[in-house]
Amino acid sequence: MLDVHPPHHPAHTWRDFLIHIATIVIGLLIAIGLEQTVEYAHRRHILHQAETDLRAETRDNRELLAKDEAQLQAARRQFSANLQTLIALRAHSDTPASLSFNWHWSDMQSSAWATARDTGALALMPYEDAQGFSMIYGQQDIVNRQSGVYIADIYRTGSSLEDGSRTGSPLQSGKKLSGLRPAQIDALVANTQQTLADIAHLRDLCRSLDSIYEQAAK
Repeated sequence: MLDVHPPHHPAHTWRDFLIHIATIVIGLLIAIGLEQTVEYAHRRHILHQAETDLRAETRDNRELLAKDEAQLQAARRQFSANLQTLIALRAHSDTPASLSFNWHWSDMQSSAWATARDTGALALMPYEDAQGFSMIYGQQDIVNRQSGVYIADIYRTGSSLEDGSRTGSPLQSGKKLSGLRPAQIDALVANTQQTLADIAHLRDLCRSLDSIYEQAAK
């Protein structure tokens, strides 16, 4: 807030009055300039910190994505093997005695994006930069939401092994198949097929996100 103080002595001539007015105007311009300089430095600091945090978070998220894609590949092989086991079991063929439900997933993070949005840093960025980060985090959100579908698939498939007694873990790798009723086997087959379809969808989304990362890196 700027304060303007009255003169200590009254102006007796037009010259004194004009000097006083000029002094006030110059003082106001200096104060406004200093205030704008401080505000500009503050905005530059916010923008620089946001860009630094966003690039670091994006780099970390790309590393997480690479690990997730490797885990999805392993999950695809595992559930493909499970499906073959179940199909053989349904046909009353000799099959291995268990299924596997090992899985791992790490969501991409968005705390730097939320901070940049809440502090107004996005409005200070060049349009192309803000649009680029928006595309990255938008695709990350899609991938994270689809991963929730994939994880739900695994739990639903594993729960098909429950025997009604609620004993043991339905997702425990090596769960025995002996004693399963035909309806349970059918449910396992259907759920495993859905899991494989959702894994394929999630892998496609991950590839798309990795492509966006690659374009942003250039």
